[in-house]
Amino acid sequence: MAEARWRPLAVTDAASVAALLTVCEAADGVGVAVRGADGVHENLNASGIDLDGGTASVWCGGEPVAYATTCIREGAGPVRQLTLDIAVHPAHRAPAMVQRLLEWCRDTGVRRHRELSDGTLLELHVRTHHGQAWLAEALDTAGYRRERIHWGMRLDLGTPQPIAAPAMPLGTAIVPFDDAFDAQLLAARNVIFADHWGSLPMTTRTWRHTITGSPHFRPGSSFLLLSEHEQEILCYLMCTELTDTRTDRELYLANAGTQPALHGKGLYRAVFTHTLARARAQGYRWAVLDVDSKNPMAAGGFYERMGLRRFRTWTTHVHSPSGTAPPTVPSASP
Repeated sequence: MAEARWRPLAVTDAASVAALLTVCEAADGVGVAVRGADGVHENLNASGIDLDGGTASVWCGGEPVAYATTCIREGAGPVRQLTLDIAVHPAHRAPAMVQRLLEWCRDTGVRRHRELSDGTLLELHVRTHHGQAWLAEALDTAGYRRERIHWGMRLDLGTPQPIAAPAMPLGTAIVPFDDAFDAQLLAARNVIFADHWGSLPMTTRTWRHTITGSPHFRPGSSFLLLSEHEQEILCYLMCTELTDTRTDRELYLANAGTQPALHGKGLYRAVFTHTLARARAQGYRWAVLDVDSKNPMAAGGFYERMGLRRFRTWTTHVHSPSGTAPPTVPSASP
């Protein structure tokens, strides 16, 4: 076997990384559309990524067999969150390799946190799919706690049963997303999610990169519930679609919220059912979402009543490093 070579990632690695992810996600049964080269390229250009100082990859014979990235989440608060993205080729998942990557993530996260030196605490966040037991167990050993469970749910829009028409609350109107609402919507999102676990205020840059400026965003399948007179955003549902060649198109319900004072008034149900009806008319086969299992809508069975069924589980692992040593540079071999 060729000797392993460690180096930071570069944007020109996008196609090679996408090929690695195809192998990894097939082996793990992740059940989501594989990120293509364009998606990887987009991720490597995300706010909070430092390619030279915050990414690592392992190469054998001219191809990557593993990588890890650390991404600083924008937003002020008592805790700074760094999200980790880790992938290892199934043939290279020896404990020593995985442990080395996690040590690199810890040390690099500590260093990047210290460089900002503003007195906040540090948390490392990483998600695993239920098919990634190899990574979840390694995270347990490395001191991460299994903090939160998220359910992946979907609805087959191709089935004949009708989607109930929304009961429109009086004095409201549903409109498709328009860029004219972008700044107002971001402000509403930050108010709505102020007290949600793991949520930080989004900056304009992050919001545009991850939602409304993403090439996967579908404005014609995303809807706002407005007050008819003030044009205030009462509720919203933003949707995306991964670009691929499958005939069974998936509409991903990526970001949704209702003004806190208006919970329980049927606003989200109205936007949700309207979005599903439009998605079916637009030729989508599946409506898919991921929801925190402790979210009141999930815990209360709302999505099951709407016909969605669970098909995957995600776990958020969190670690608060106590180490103060500077990051170590991996040697040429794991």
